[in-house]
Amino acid sequence: MSSTSSNSSEDSINLPENGAKLEFLEKEPEQVHGLDDYIQMGKYVLLVCLAAELLILPQVSSMFYMMYAGAAPRVISCDNIVFDSLLEGKEICFELDKMGNCSHPEFQYQFRSINVEYNYFCNTSKLVKNSISVQMFGVLTGSIVFGQISDSFGRKIGSQVASLGMLIGWLIVVQSRNLLHFTISRTIVGFFTGGSISIINVFIMENIPKKHRMWINMAITWSPNMPIYSYFAWLASDWKSLAYINAFMCIPGILFFQFFIHESPRWLVTRGKISEAVQVLQRQLKTSNQENLIHEDFEENLRMEYAKTQAQNTRKTKFSYYHLFVTPKLAITTIVLAYSYCATSIINYGVLFNMEKLSGSIYWNSVYTGLMRYACNLSFGYADLKFKSIGRKFIHTSGLVIIVLSLSLVVGSYALHLNHEMKDVIRISILLASSMTSQIYIADGIVSAELFPTPIRTIGYAFLQLWNRVGVVLSPFIFYLADYWLALPFCFMILFSLIDTFSFECLLPETKGRHLVEHMPPRHQWWFGAGKEEIVEVEEPDTELAKIEA
Repeated sequence: MSSTSSNSSEDSINLPENGAKLEFLEKEPEQVHGLDDYIQMGKYVLLVCLAAELLILPQVSSMFYMMYAGAAPRVISCDNIVFDSLLEGKEICFELDKMGNCSHPEFQYQFRSINVEYNYFCNTSKLVKNSISVQMFGVLTGSIVFGQISDSFGRKIGSQVASLGMLIGWLIVVQSRNLLHFTISRTIVGFFTGGSISIINVFIMENIPKKHRMWINMAITWSPNMPIYSYFAWLASDWKSLAYINAFMCIPGILFFQFFIHESPRWLVTRGKISEAVQVLQRQLKTSNQENLIHEDFEENLRMEYAKTQAQNTRKTKFSYYHLFVTPKLAITTIVLAYSYCATSIINYGVLFNMEKLSGSIYWNSVYTGLMRYACNLSFGYADLKFKSIGRKFIHTSGLVIIVLSLSLVVGSYALHLNHEMKDVIRISILLASSMTSQIYIADGIVSAELFPTPIRTIGYAFLQLWNRVGVVLSPFIFYLADYWLALPFCFMILFSLIDTFSFECLLPETKGRHLVEHMPPRHQWWFGAGKEEIVEVEEPDTELAKIEA
């Protein structure tokens, strides 16, 4: 199968020298030989999209839960001293520090959070923010563990275990009696959430046509689920009721995935389960009314794909995280994408976990963020489909440029002491910056799937999710810098964005329109861990293997 996105694959191709064979190879792309040629738009792809949506909503409910459950209340009075309604929450806390103890605070809040339940406000509300960081360690760990589970046991079973674990975890959350119990139970939910996130993106990429990767990932994403979740939060109005709703949202995805979705054919071929891969692909093609793609050499093509994998990787190779760095190109790809995920999460979740500090309704702010994200996603998804010049880099960099401009406006407002007069402008600018992170996440995810070879694709994505969660862990602390200057958190966000922009633009290739990379680079290109070159006997003739490599 052609793998034009991998230089290593191209290096291993031995093109024939005589004209007759060259003429044969020119006609080759018209024939169906590789997995990408069997993955065509049809009914089954739509089922995959629906399944992804049913899994994404519980992920959103888990990751955005603390935006509501961890929202700090506004102190409107303390010991009969009423504060000016024009003051920002941080400014009220400054006044409380000057007063000393506040024995009888009166709160104003939109959602009954853990902070209200257990009386955490101002400086003590940092304990809840610290709790969020601990919870995100669960997400981080789950990303690592389930990345390995997915590559070892399959995408489907890994996803099902993660969803079931989230369901049980939410039922434990509602039994919490203090912040410690709450933190432990939420960490359990986070562990399985991280697992679900690390699997679903890879599963989608392996089951949709390359031409439609960008717009499908732009359409089936977290953004349209944010307004939905805001509505659920408004209905619940307190952290326990919302936890019950979150548990219920896990059930449809578990059932739909079990009865309508098959294991990824790419994973089955990589594991040598050719007969099962043939059956799965045949069922998928029949669902989509595309039986014409099932030719007499259907199974033989899959066996040759597996033979090529063995020829390049050997049967004895057990891939792990260090394989993400075995060649310079893989190492650069891993490092650049890992940083991009980490920096983007610091910006995104730094804003989301401090949404209550913005003016306006916490629910409507979330709705506006989701709608802005989705509008951008659909626009760029359409542009990617219609215009060849708009690729992954354009989408990634344009989002970062908007973030830098928006946050620069916020910093300028604080520097000129216009933050009260321009509070609505600041609010819109911060929400816009947070909204742009959606397309950066999507571009990073697609590029990672298009650059990481199939044997380490889930491991690679899981590693990136690890750094994604490192960013989430650090994000609550970014606003601690406001203790020194209210605009300082946004200055650091601008710096992170600039580094991300230049590293992505300068160090990564454009991957639009390329096939997924099916095989690891040849061992002679590895700069460590190569060992001795092993020879694997392949039953099929060399000429047949050469045709697939071409």
